[in-house]
Amino acid sequence: MRVRFALALPRTQSTVRVFADAASPEAILTNRPTLWIDECTPTVTLANHGRVLGVLFDKSTGSTSLEPGLHVPQQSSAQDVAEFLIKQYWGAYVAILHDPGDGPAAILVDPSGFLPVYRYEGRDHIILTTDPALFSLRPSYTDIGVHLLRPELRQASTCLIDVDEIPPGSISPLRPMRSAPLQLWKAADHFPVSVPHFEDATAVLREVSRSVLKSWSGVFGQTVVAASGGVDSSLICAALAEADATFDCVTVGTADRSGDERPYARAVAEKLGVQCLFRTFDPTRFDPDGSASGNIPRPARRAFLKTLDGALESAREEVRAAVVMDGNFGDNLFCLLHSAAPVADHLRTEGLKAGSIATLLDMCRVTDCSIATMVAATVGRLRNREGGDPWPPDIRLLNPDLVPADPKPLTVWPHCGSGRRSGSHDHLRLLMHAQNHVHGVTGDLRRFSPLASQPLVEFCLSVPTWLWATGGRNRTVARAAYSDTLPPAIVARTSKAGPDSYIRGAFVAHRSRIRSRLLDGLLAAHNLLDVPALEVALRVDESKDDFLIDRVFDLLEAENWARLWHEHGSIRTA
Repeated sequence: MRVRFALALPRTQSTVRVFADAASPEAILTNRPTLWIDECTPTVTLANHGRVLGVLFDKSTGSTSLEPGLHVPQQSSAQDVAEFLIKQYWGAYVAILHDPGDGPAAILVDPSGFLPVYRYEGRDHIILTTDPALFSLRPSYTDIGVHLLRPELRQASTCLIDVDEIPPGSISPLRPMRSAPLQLWKAADHFPVSVPHFEDATAVLREVSRSVLKSWSGVFGQTVVAASGGVDSSLICAALAEADATFDCVTVGTADRSGDERPYARAVAEKLGVQCLFRTFDPTRFDPDGSASGNIPRPARRAFLKTLDGALESAREEVRAAVVMDGNFGDNLFCLLHSAAPVADHLRTEGLKAGSIATLLDMCRVTDCSIATMVAATVGRLRNREGGDPWPPDIRLLNPDLVPADPKPLTVWPHCGSGRRSGSHDHLRLLMHAQNHVHGVTGDLRRFSPLASQPLVEFCLSVPTWLWATGGRNRTVARAAYSDTLPPAIVARTSKAGPDSYIRGAFVAHRSRIRSRLLDGLLAAHNLLDVPALEVALRVDESKDDFLIDRVFDLLEAENWARLWHEHGSIRTA
């Protein structure tokens, strides 16, 4: 399943209410509002209220039907219908809604972020699409600089000229002139209102995750899970097994033991009765000229991920699965906080009692700090000390003349940037940090990140932050949810290895090519780089500075992405 559409709004019309249908993306640029929908895109008609592109699941039943019975009152406004969909349904969808009155049509973007919608401001048309690569667009070097200053923050701007993104969970009137989106799904609406028992929270998470994975497996069919042996991917495996879904596992590791997770991944697969394939990160197969971000409008993926993509795709083809599910978003969803926030939250909620003292000791174990340090940090949090810029710019290897502007996050959630901060607000920031790493139902990759599903996000935001650290281990609610199903060694893990040795090996193997790409490339030509500092970084001893190597790969990805769009205008033709 892949969802693609393109909608063109002529600037000559003041209000949009009716759309013409186009047979191809090229045919949408007419003198009337025109819509093209890819033939592979599931659609649901909402009687006189418009249509939904993508997949909807009923919140109460988890129905995987692509044509649910939507009983929308006949005189509902577009906003009423949008609020109805957000409250009663979830999935991966965009709704193009008609207003029965005199109001303009509107577009609702699903809260999950699985189906990003981009807006292009052209001379004669405004274009809304899930796939900017359908059109000839050019990179914006100003916005590339903005992105590189905060690569983990998904901002409303993209790195293409005159292209921005509509926030998920918002509704926007379809007018030729720019209209501000109205945020309907608000994260703060799901903050804790009560304190459940730990056992009740784990039971609900188990049921919600089982229902979510059952729904997605009903749409995708046979699945292969990118299993690292960690908590997040293992929870996906356990939920799929409990939902009686058909799946296998694949783990991708380094040639040396430092990043080889086979023992843990195999333990999960054997426990659940599925096979586990193995693929190896090979530094010699890294392509220093390739972009892992492909046709998305930002160089937001890490450069080495193209190698991972190829390894996972070969496993998917071997087992003839429809999709690879990954555990992306899990650490953030399951509230992996390393701060005094949970202690302060517990004190504000229940006062100085045995429970809040236990939370203080739990967070000392999670963060590996002393009691005195945690007490001091908790006092500072209770006094509403912000603790610095939540999105500090990363100026390493960039032109010192670049002036970091105030960030403009894609998701503008209430009180997420200032004022009295609870741990729930820190939890939101964790979710925001993960937005660039969620795989949805657009693009060419057959990858999907089910942990970003709306029911899971809403439930996890409702769990008090201190419950996630119960017993002095991170993400404890997620660990306990399937503790009777997964191997004890998996439930007990608090950290795991990564592909660091592969990244260092790729840097060494392709150092000269990386040097020429960056020093003679587009970023340097547009004065985005600190060339003297970069020259020093390219000579770094790979055994001593992983962080600087990671930064070089950030720049390499941006360079390769910019060259694709600069040379071709789009990654593929319509």
